[in-house]
Amino acid sequence: MKVALDTNIFIFFLEGVEPYASKVESILNSFARGVNEGVISTISIAEVLTGFYAAGYPEKATKTKEFLRDLTLTGVETVQVTLEIADIAAKLRARRGGRLPEALIVASAIDRGADLIYSQDEDLQRFSKDIKISKM
Repeated sequence: MKVALDTNIFIFFLEGVEPYASKVESILNSFARGVNEGVISTISIAEVLTGFYAAGYPEKATKTKEFLRDLTLTGVETVQVTLEIADIAAKLRARRGGRLPEALIVASAIDRGADLIYSQDEDLQRFSKDIKISKM
């Protein structure tokens, strides 16, 4: 199964917020074992890093970048915004509303053929007719 991860999922993991951090760790382990494939948008990466920089923790941003680079070695694809993804996001927003970052994250998952997105973001539920949105 191909699984996309929303920004808040990474934040829970990186900050050790339980019970989510343990659940995220299980998902990440499934990527490493080849049971599932992972997808993360560069939009999510930017959102996570922004939080660390804004809070004055550049060292956490550096460690997070290293962690995310390592994830790419375990079956997680980092998806950059392309013209096609931007177009999908624009159509999603036109139909469902919402903020552009969320639409881009969903569009990235759709473009890469993800089966679902794990997210605790209630606002992302607006896209549940377009792709399955699962809470942890």
